[in-house]
Amino acid sequence: MKKIFLVFAFAFIGIFAAQAQWYIGGGLKANFVKEAKSFTLAPDAGYCFKNVPLSLGCSVEYEGAIQSGEAYSHSLTLSPYFRYTICDIGERFSFFTDLSADIDALKFGWFDIGFSPGVSFDLTDHWSAEFSAGFLGYEWKQVPDDKPIHKFVLNFETVAPSFTIYYNF
Repeated sequence: MKKIFLVFAFAFIGIFAAQAQWYIGGGLKANFVKEAKSFTLAPDAGYCFKNVPLSLGCSVEYEGAIQSGEAYSHSLTLSPYFRYTICDIGERFSFFTDLSADIDALKFGWFDIGFSPGVSFDLTDHWSAEFSAGFLGYEWKQVPDDKPIHKFVLNFETVAPSFTIYYNF
């Protein structure tokens, strides 16, 4: 029974891998203001199906920050996502939306799930750049010694958007 299951599992993986395009990439952010300094490193990997406008991926985001007069703090966020390409404009531009779940991987003190719109530009056959700004979804946060906070969020971050570079295999 186990052998039959393994044969079907490998066949299933082979069918989808043959129709998929793998990608790796990531982003780097730095924020230096008078009172605080922070940086973010966010590698990303996944694959997109060639015949269907869907992608599956996961990003791991590490953020380090220091406030004036305070100790260094850091966080690690896991962000698995499903990407749906809404439409292509010409041969190089496309609009997409991500359905993602962001999870605090160090303290498990918060998570959110929702949609993030964006635009992608194919620089070459293998390199692409993406820009996304905003979030519409649900957020849960556990505050120490208090009740958890549940809220719906609509946030279009025009001050700190996300910019990512990818290499497509």
